[in-house]
Amino acid sequence: MHRSLDVQAVVEILAAEMHRVLGPDLVGIYLRGSLVTGDFNPETSDIDLLIVVKQDLNQAEFDRLDRMHRHIQTLPNRYAHQIELAYLPVAEINGFQPGKQYVSLERGEPLRWKQLRHNWIVEFWSVREHGVAIFGPEPRSLIEPIAMERVVGAIRLELSNWLDWVETWGNPDWQTHAGEMRFAVETMCRALYTMERSSLCSKPAAVSWAQQHLAEPWPGLIAQSQKWNSGSACELEVIRRVEEFIRWTVAQA
Repeated sequence: MHRSLDVQAVVEILAAEMHRVLGPDLVGIYLRGSLVTGDFNPETSDIDLLIVVKQDLNQAEFDRLDRMHRHIQTLPNRYAHQIELAYLPVAEINGFQPGKQYVSLERGEPLRWKQLRHNWIVEFWSVREHGVAIFGPEPRSLIEPIAMERVVGAIRLELSNWLDWVETWGNPDWQTHAGEMRFAVETMCRALYTMERSSLCSKPAAVSWAQQHLAEPWPGLIAQSQKWNSGSACELEVIRRVEEFIRWTVAQA
C-alpha cells in the first residue's frame, strides 16, 4: 500500500474508533503538524492530531480509549505506532493554561495523563491556521485568534524545558538515538526562526533559513543532522554538539 494510503487508513480507523468510544462526547478531530504544514516526511514524521471533547475524560473513558489505542498499535500499518495526540475539553482550548494534565498519546507509547506545556499554544495556533477537520466544526470557528506575540512568548518559555531535558543526559540510564538528536536540532532551528522573524514556518524551511543565517559552527551541524535517522546509534561527540546548540539557542531567548 502506498504510504499516503497508510496514513489515510490509520486516520480513518482512529476516527471511527473515537466515534465508537466517545459517541456524542466527541466534538472534533483535527489533523495538525507536518501533515498540514507541508513538511511530512514518510520516513520520520508522526501523525499529529488534536481531539476535542465536551468535557474532561473520566477513568472509564480513559480505560476504553486506552484499549482502543493499544489495539490500533497492533495493526499491520507502519503509522499505527507513529500517532501523537491529546484529548482536550472544548471549554479549555481558548482558556488553555500550561501545566494541566490531559489524556495524551506519544509515538509508540501507551495512553497516559500528561502535563501539556507552553508548546501547545503553538499547536493551537497551527490547528486554527492550518489544521484539517476530520470531524467537527472548522478550526477557526472553534479556536479564537492567537496573537503571534503569544506564540513567540510560548516558544521562549518552552525552550527552558529543553535545558531540563539536557540536564538528564548525564544519567547512567539515559539513552537516545540519532533521530531524536535530529528532532532537537530542527526544533531549535524553528525556534530561532520564530523568535527572529515573528512568524512560524515548517521545519524544512527553518532548517534552510538557519543554514543561511547562523554563524559557524551551527550550519555544519545542521547540515550533518539531516543525515541522521531514527533508531540509528548516536556518537557521543554528536550528542555534545547538539547539547551546545540547544544551550546556545536558549541563550538567544
